[in-house]
Amino acid sequence: MKRLLPLLLILLAVSGPVSGLDWQTVDAEIAFTWQYNAQLDNADSDSKYPSILQFNLGAAFFADWDGEPGGLYFRPGGWFSWNTEDVYNGIARHSEEAEIGHMKVLGLMADAPFGYVFKAGKIDIGVQGGPSLYLRFPLWTAQEGTAVPGDFWKAYYGGAQFLYFGIASWAAIPVSETLDFLPGLRFYYPISNLWTAAPGAHNIQVALTASLRFDAFNGNNR
Repeated sequence: MKRLLPLLLILLAVSGPVSGLDWQTVDAEIAFTWQYNAQLDNADSDSKYPSILQFNLGAAFFADWDGEPGGLYFRPGGWFSWNTEDVYNGIARHSEEAEIGHMKVLGLMADAPFGYVFKAGKIDIGVQGGPSLYLRFPLWTAQEGTAVPGDFWKAYYGGAQFLYFGIASWAAIPVSETLDFLPGLRFYYPISNLWTAAPGAHNIQVALTASLRFDAFNGNNR
């Protein structure tokens, strides 16, 4: 129950403000994400693996409270990742394919940010932030590998290590009456680094994003 408490608090915090939303568009997104691997033990050179650049696919839904251009908005979404990872002293990290302790891991970064849209002529500029859940699922290991799935589940969910905080900014550039192009920048910080043994910067993520925004709901006022 203690492990579920942070998730329940997030759901309660979000459920109130989202009532009365006017859902308007769907954003289909790709991202190139840099994920940092920190030195996990200063006395052990093997505790530092190279950082990675990964490709992500995802989508987000855009809604506001009054249907008018500009103002406050809510933009929940999710982005998938596919990594090779191992666990070092209880801390998950990206690993090389050749490591016998690695597992293939499917990830989902689930966002629930609130933000504000600024009008700049025909271009909308959005700035947002909010809680994120980085859900990871260890699927399989290499042949004759030594990885233990239980170690991965503990590293991902023990100590609420799935909790992140995300901030992002984007610019919506009109392409047609029903389509916008959105270049953007996204940053995620693992909040659990504040209370676990992981270094403060371990597993931060910085992404360059590109999205196509489609009208998806009848009666919106874009």
